[in-house]
Amino acid sequence: MDYRHGIPLRLISPSSIRGVRLKKAIGKERIVGGVVFSSNEVVEPGIVENLSPDRNRLLVGECDDRNSERIAQLRAALNEAKLDSPPISDIREAIWSKLLTNMSLSVLCLLTGLTARGVRNDAAFTDVIPRLLNEANEIAQHYIPEVKRVTRSGPAPNHKPSLLQDYELGRAMEIDVLVKAPSAFAHAAGLSTPSLDLIAALAIQKAREKGLYAG
Repeated sequence: MDYRHGIPLRLISPSSIRGVRLKKAIGKERIVGGVVFSSNEVVEPGIVENLSPDRNRLLVGECDDRNSERIAQLRAALNEAKLDSPPISDIREAIWSKLLTNMSLSVLCLLTGLTARGVRNDAAFTDVIPRLLNEANEIAQHYIPEVKRVTRSGPAPNHKPSLLQDYELGRAMEIDVLVKAPSAFAHAAGLSTPSLDLIAALAIQKAREKGLYAG
């Protein structure tokens, strides 16, 4: 499969095309990698409710993972603002770690209309979620062997992931990034991911039926 900038060519959407143009316009030395862990919900235009006041985290790092003064200053500013930003050794590993949950639990929330806690606490998914996470981990570890298996402690946040929020509000959905791209990475690596493939197909159909996805 042919890739450009880490994205399968057949999966490049208008938003990712803009991202490619932006990358060309801004030098790599001005880019900082980041991944956020925070549960939020838009309650009305311009008003966002944070549902995880004690669990907000923003991990940042240089694209080549080197230690730099600007990253140290950025982490210090985030921590001072009570937004947890601990040191990390591999920004790509951190991004993949979050994607593991997005490509599995978030898609289940979209399909069921339940919050993350609702899905986690539903006995019907007791055996389903581990299978999804096993497949997601296999994809991630093929490309980034250092990716840590997803573990959860304490209750899941009782909020709707952004994928479900976008669906309910009729906004553009991240189907390419969160659903189709992981599947493409799996197929390119020759990995079998039947559970992820099934929920991906259902998510794509659900988005198409509402006119929120044309891919």
